[in-house]
Formats: sequence, C-alpha cells, structure tokens
Amino acid sequence: MKTITTFAISVLIVLLGCTKDETSTTGPDQALRAPTGLKTVRAGRTAVRLSWTDNTETEDGFAIERRMGQGSFDQVLFATPNATTAIDSAGLQPDTSYSYRVRAIRYSERGDYSEVVTIRLSLPYP
Repeated sequence: MKTITTFAISVLIVLLGCTKDETSTTGPDQALRAPTGLKTVRAGRTAVRLSWTDNTETEDGFAIERRMGQGSFDQVLFATPNATTAIDSAGLQPDTSYSYRVRAIRYSERGDYSEVVTIRLSLPYP
C-alpha cells in the first residue's frame, strides 16, 4: 500500500509540474507584415530618401521596388533587418516620376507590400 501511495504522489507531482504556464512567451512574432508609413523625400538632383515603419520582428531585410512612370516594378534595393530608411540614387533621371513600394522578406518568404508612393524629380533642383 505504501508503494502505491508513493507512486500516486509522484505521478501527481509530475502532472502538476507539467501544467502550461500562461505567463511564458512563445518567442517572436513570425508574421511578415507590410511596412507602413512609406515616405519619399528628394535627397539630391537624382536621389530619393525612403523611410517607413518596420512592422515585422523577424525579417531578414526589406526588398525595395521602384517603377518609372507607369512601368512595372523592379527590385532596386535591399535594406538590412530592422532598417527603416534607404537611399535610391542608381540610374534616376531628373524631371521623371518614380513610384516605390517596400516589403519585408525572410529567406524565400515575401511579406505584403507597403502602400505605393510617388515622387517627381522636377527641375530645377536647388
């Protein structure tokens, strides 16, 4: 009888120790959320500074896409994890409109795009 009682108490202790702790965390949020608040500011005669809000905790970086006029979007820049700004100055032409969008990436996963913003590199430039 003593062995059964000791066994029952041991099982009870193990079961009580295995209950779920509601206060524990499960790790970082894995969702690839779209960046928000995308803004463009002219940074030179043919340069654009982009800024956005990072809404993802575990991205490997950000893919920044650009289109000229009404053309198609192409990836032109990659920003590192947790970045919230980038400068685009490669191949831009004055007196031309460019549209941008950004999305978080992780390995081969791609998040949703940010809103599209457009800037015109009008002349003359100060």
